[in-house]
Amino acid sequence: MKIIKLEDIFQNTILKVYENISSLKEIKYFETWFISILINECRQNLRNRKGEVLQEEIILKNTYNDNYEFFQEINSIDDIYKEVIVLKYISGYSQEEISKILNIPLGTVKSRIYRGLRDLKILLKEVE
Repeated sequence: MKIIKLEDIFQNTILKVYENISSLKEIKYFETWFISILINECRQNLRNRKGEVLQEEIILKNTYNDNYEFFQEINSIDDIYKEVIVLKYISGYSQEEISKILNIPLGTVKSRIYRGLRDLKILLKEVE
């Protein structure tokens, strides 16, 4: 079982930011631009890591079992819903910011949040 470090994903993101900084049109959009690159890097990593385990997942499972189980439920919902749920409720971004980060319409963000919360609620009821 290959272990991937989150630091590697972050370092790849920093490298891409450095290589593409000239494509940033306005500095005020740096944060959303950076987060977009980070999300794309995470997506690429997920596509490439089938069957692999993040080192941090092992640590979380061993030390924070209750929270780990909750995050496992979040991981059970569709990626398009998980993305907006994490950005909204864990990272604290507004719906408008999420729209810019993911480059999707605001209405799409709202519907994905609604559907993601609906699916998460169903999963959490099944666990109880």
